[in-house]
Amino acid sequence: MPDTSTSASTFRPLVIGAQYPALERGLTADTLAAQGFGTTPYTVCTSHVVAGNGVVTDVLEVPADTVSAQLEHIFETRQPTAAKVGVVGSAASAEAIFKILDAYLDGPLVLDLTLSGPSGEDIAEPETVEIVSEHMSSAELVSASLTDATLLAGMEIPSLDDAQVAAQRVGQLGASNVLLRCGRLATHHFDTESEPPNYSVDLFYDGEDLAVFEAPFIEGVDKLSGRASGLMMSVLHSLWSGRSLVDALRASKAVVTDAIHEASQTDQPSPSSVYFGALHHRILSDVTE
Repeated sequence: MPDTSTSASTFRPLVIGAQYPALERGLTADTLAAQGFGTTPYTVCTSHVVAGNGVVTDVLEVPADTVSAQLEHIFETRQPTAAKVGVVGSAASAEAIFKILDAYLDGPLVLDLTLSGPSGEDIAEPETVEIVSEHMSSAELVSASLTDATLLAGMEIPSLDDAQVAAQRVGQLGASNVLLRCGRLATHHFDTESEPPNYSVDLFYDGEDLAVFEAPFIEGVDKLSGRASGLMMSVLHSLWSGRSLVDALRASKAVVTDAIHEASQTDQPSPSSVYFGALHHRILSDVTE
């Protein structure tokens, strides 16, 4: 049984995903993002991904029973108040993850659907995607990059028009709320040969209506690790604190965009460190307002 001796008024996120030893990505990025809220998350590792500089050396899945043991230990000894799921590993691991979360998690769940890695590595088998799809309804929000949305929806997404169709397809798989992180994208499917607008978009679908969250396009951040972790952790904290999903997305988008802009201006060797530092500063200001 879960330990209930700690206060539920404290933000204590559980993060489930891959460890990238050489990158500020995956569990490392989730931890850095959570520290902006003055907390260290409980982490469950599903895979070790050795990748960087466009080269994938190996993807090592953690055995499903080890993933299950990590989760069981956390819920027996701690009391997570929210959870973010990224890379789930094998189909058996996915089954174990959602079974335990459904039984014990008392708080919001964000599914940051991750099917591919930064260097092109394939980190989810078709069977795994099927399991995840079956449990999408458990999450307050299902989010995906444009690349992963393409894989999940089974279609190319060259324009915002196409992204709307893709978001609806993900909704049909079971997601109650969908956020596609589209980046800089042509508006209409008949206008993909023209220069795309000078802004980045995230497309939100709640099962009925579509909404677009725009932000200025920022050059030179393609290799900035951890952007999605910052956004999803901020959304998760906002949901945990009682904000509506739309308000959480709007506020988080603004905070992350400012932090990305600051990181893009640095001449330091680690723009990701600047990004997380800026993110922490803006999160603190937002939380104390």
